[in-house]
Amino acid sequence: MNLFALVVFVAMATIQYGAILSDLTRDRLLVLADTARRPFASVAELGIPIGTVRNADAVLARVASSDQAIVAIQVISPEGDVVRSTNMESSAVLSEAILDSIQAAAPGETWNLETSERFLVGANIEGASGSRAGTVLIEYSKEGANLRLKAMEAQLVILAALVLGGTFLVGYGPIRLALAEHLRIFKGLLASFDGFERGFWREEPTVGQSEDDVAGLGIRISEFRDLLDRSEMSYRQKQLPRDREGDEDSL
Repeated sequence: MNLFALVVFVAMATIQYGAILSDLTRDRLLVLADTARRPFASVAELGIPIGTVRNADAVLARVASSDQAIVAIQVISPEGDVVRSTNMESSAVLSEAILDSIQAAAPGETWNLETSERFLVGANIEGASGSRAGTVLIEYSKEGANLRLKAMEAQLVILAALVLGGTFLVGYGPIRLALAEHLRIFKGLLASFDGFERGFWREEPTVGQSEDDVAGLGIRISEFRDLLDRSEMSYRQKQLPRDREGDEDSL
C-alpha cells in the first residue's frame, strides 16, 4: 500500500511540476514576444508595412540573445509569409495549427501552442485600421524543460525510495517485537511436530525428549508436547496386542 501511494505521489508531483514549468516558460515567452512586437506595432499604427522596419533584425537578435533556448523569432505578414527571422533555417514551419492560432487571436492579442519539442508563442500586431498587421512568433526549445522535468522526477523517485526504506527500517523493529511471541510459539510447535514425527516413524517413544518450553498466546509447548507423547504412548499400547495376535496367527 505504501509503495502504491508513493508511486502515485511521484507521478502526480511530476505532472504538476511539468505543468507549472510550462506555465512559467509560456509567461516569460509572452513577455519576450510583446517586447519584440513593440517596434513593429509602432510602425503598423502609422499604416506602414511591418517588413520595412529598418532595425528589425537588431531588435529580434537582442530578444533572441536573452535565452539560448530560443530557436528562432519570426515576423509573419498578414498573408502568412515570414518577412523577418533570426534563423531562416529554423525547423519551425508555419503549420496549419500556427496559422489557425494566428487567425483565432484578435489583433494585439497573444497566443501559445505546445508540441513535444517546442513552445510556440505568438503576439499579433494591430494595424492602423484595427486589423491584424502581422504576428511575432517565438519558437522555444523544450529540451531544457524536459531535462529539468526528468531531474525532478529522479529526485522524487530517490526521495520516495528513502521514505519507503526509512518506513521499513522504522517499522521493522516494532513489527518484529510484536510478532516475537507468535514466532516463538510457531517455532516451538514446529519443533514438537518434528520430534514427534521422527519418533513415530522410528518407533522410538519420545517421552522425556521435550524441546525448550515456550509459553504464550494461551499455549505452553511443554503441555502440547505432553499431549503428543501421551497420544503416541496410547497408540503404541493399543497397537502392541494387535501385533502379538498377528504373530500368533502366523504361527
